[in-house]
Amino acid sequence: MHPALNPLIKDVRCSLSGQTQAFDFTPPLGLCRCCTPAKPVMIHYRAEQLRPGWVKQDETSLWRYRALLPIARAPEHYFYSVGSTPTFRDPRLSERLGVEVFIKGEHTNLSGSFKDRGLSVAVLLATSLGANRFCLPTQGNAGVAAALFCSRLNLAPCKVWMPETCRGGVYHRRAAWHGAEVKFAGRNIADAGAVMRESCAEALQSGELVDLSTFYEPGRLEGKKTLGFEIAEAFGADLPEAILYPTGGGTGLVGIWKAFGELQQTGDLNPRGALPRMFAIQSENCAPVVEAFKNNFDHVVKVESKGTLADGLDVPAAIMGHEILRILRASKGDAVSVSETAIAGDFKDLGRLGMTGGYESAATVSGLRRALREGRIERKSRVLLIFTSGAEAALARQS
Repeated sequence: MHPALNPLIKDVRCSLSGQTQAFDFTPPLGLCRCCTPAKPVMIHYRAEQLRPGWVKQDETSLWRYRALLPIARAPEHYFYSVGSTPTFRDPRLSERLGVEVFIKGEHTNLSGSFKDRGLSVAVLLATSLGANRFCLPTQGNAGVAAALFCSRLNLAPCKVWMPETCRGGVYHRRAAWHGAEVKFAGRNIADAGAVMRESCAEALQSGELVDLSTFYEPGRLEGKKTLGFEIAEAFGADLPEAILYPTGGGTGLVGIWKAFGELQQTGDLNPRGALPRMFAIQSENCAPVVEAFKNNFDHVVKVESKGTLADGLDVPAAIMGHEILRILRASKGDAVSVSETAIAGDFKDLGRLGMTGGYESAATVSGLRRALREGRIERKSRVLLIFTSGAEAALARQS
């Protein structure tokens, strides 16, 4: 075992085939070597070996879950302000919609979004294994978080590719403020990623650059799964009947489900009922997961995005689509698309309710409305909405 890694790591497996991958950890630890095209890999632990008290209650960041994170150690204060976000019941939405509405507010992460969870672990894992410079395409928040954590480790500037629509915007300015080298290409994250990989092909092949794209390495998933750990701590045995997640790449949805599985292994999760039904929420203008789920596919087919207010949902394909679909079906969940009009209306409504949440967060409210209207979620259920970011970036785009 590499000394920088958690000794409880059991193996690394392909998310599709289940085949164990070469355990040499030659950086970058990226996609599988058994499938064409290559698929994401997932880290598995000997979680059953943990004893009560493994969660470090004196920690206030996601580092409190380090017994089930892939790295063995972290610099002091590296994870400062990452995770430990509020989970609360909102009485007004509950009364309006006829269900118990709980919200997980990720805006309190330092960069303002849930991307801090995944990128903090991804950057530290890769640097622990020898990497020293990173690149990624982003709709905005991920680029900000990647730049932030590269700066915390005094690394070379992160190379960030954004869609042209981000030029001069708040994401551009914030990523550059944290030291990122920002470039622009295309209409969405898929376009930006294609240009990035073409222009950086040699550096990526040699390992000079490590691609931190969603699911292109396992660290982002490991960081995002801490959402699931926090949800389990907040609710105990009384987990909500449904969790609605605004789904672009889907790392958080997969991570929450992974966390539940690991907590069952440790004996820390013994729900009174079934595990929550997982709901993927997408815009009607870009809904590849919804289309695949509706057609009973086992993989996600790329769609032509028409563009959406919710930047984080403007992901025309999902490299981890097979796992997202598996989780939706295993949890007896669903995939729901919502109109741009609904997203805009619920975003405005959140402000009038004195709450904060971006367009992606508003989409979960819209998704809940539709699911209730169509009988996909029963009235009087207990539901959790994942608010992935605050409203600041969305409001800045309107100015």
